Amino acid sequence: MLNRKYAFILAILFYHCASEQSIDSQPSMPSATESVLPMKTFLPATEHFGNLVSNRWNSRAKGILLHHTRGLNSEEYIRKSVTGGWLVHYLVDKNGKIYGVEEAGKIQLKASPKMDENAIHIAWEGNREDILKRSTQKKALFNLVQRLAREYKISFTNYDIDSRNGIFTHTQAKKRFGRFLDGGDCGNENVIKALLEESGGKYYSEPEWKDRFGPDWVLRKERPFSGPTGEQLEPTYDRGRGVTLTPKAELESIEKTKDGLLPEERRLRYNYRGAITADCVVLHFTAIPDYNLTLKVLEKRNLSATFLADKDGKVYQLLDHHLHMAAAATGTNRNCFQVEIVGKDTEMLLANPLQSGAVAKLVKELSQKYNFPLDNKAIELLKGVYSHTQAKKKWGGSIFLDAQDFDPGEPYMKKILDLVGGKFYSEKDWQDRNSDNWILLFTEFQP
Repeated sequence: MLNRKYAFILAILFYHCASEQSIDSQPSMPSATESVLPMKTFLPATEHFGNLVSNRWNSRAKGILLHHTRGLNSEEYIRKSVTGGWLVHYLVDKNGKIYGVEEAGKIQLKASPKMDENAIHIAWEGNREDILKRSTQKKALFNLVQRLAREYKISFTNYDIDSRNGIFTHTQAKKRFGRFLDGGDCGNENVIKALLEESGGKYYSEPEWKDRFGPDWVLRKERPFSGPTGEQLEPTYDRGRGVTLTPKAELESIEKTKDGLLPEERRLRYNYRGAITADCVVLHFTAIPDYNLTLKVLEKRNLSATFLADKDGKVYQLLDHHLHMAAAATGTNRNCFQVEIVGKDTEMLLANPLQSGAVAKLVKELSQKYNFPLDNKAIELLKGVYSHTQAKKKWGGSIFLDAQDFDPGEPYMKKILDLVGGKFYSEKDWQDRNSDNWILLFTEFQP
């Protein structure tokens, strides 16, 4: 046992030395005609990459992920990456020069969480698809990818990103797994299309990606009311307006008829998904300044909310019972009441004190009835009052994800929490916000 223990310690010490050397020394040659320059060229002599490197102890390189610098020059791109704790294995500049690390297949770098363990990251200097106009750079990139793919037995296809085996853009990885700064183009589909076709591989457009319309993608691509092969089906509903008997209203803060029933014409047609635990509230704005049009959009997309607050300050219960599960915010539907607020943006909501007061009254009643706190600090606890954007940044599951997006807006969240006597936390103060356990990362830069 002692001999095995000492052997393990020696292996660790050897790797520590080797990892520092492999990054800072002259990398190996990719071919007889193309040399790889050291990545440290872009950093001051006092800086190094050692703390960004880990070994692929129990994994192997089986995929290539393409990035581009999005208009930054090579030096600025690498320096920003290193400052933020990121790094790619190779960078191809506009002149076709390749900068990289030695034995990329054995070294794990952080550039796209959920892919890093098996991916070799390659960035090219430029923006969008302009590399296709620079023949020298294009040739250098394509030759590098082809050599690495052959060396590590990587498939020349972008079909199945779940397998990690293939050549993909960072954009595809972001849409599947999240863990990104923003949803902008990175790697470019036209570039990977040209690469795969010129390499004798098979390119798949986004609708053809494996299971692209499935529920597991962070950035959803909706196909409501469709069959197993994607064929359109006639919408059907088993609850709501014109389907079930009009229920009685059980909450004080919602609109009701003189008989104590939910107003029939304000109900939503929906499909029953079960009951919630009633531990939290998620607030949304509709982005549509009209109540009835909002109902149509929800029904068309097979989505639902528990309540809808109209512009006149009246709040309607959309579902047959307020404990029925809505379909509005991934990660929270089983636990939270979903409140949609009619308005096209945050400014429209803030300019409507009557509506804000009605929303606050509803939130307060739900909090008192079901005993959950009035704050937005820790969404992972699913006990509080949260924005839809906070849920999206934590769990994704939306057709639109962007770091600048705020639904219904931080100023509006603060207003509601102030009105109910709660505690508002800005994004930087959300619990564990700087960790990688978010779909949208809280960082200034990502390769």
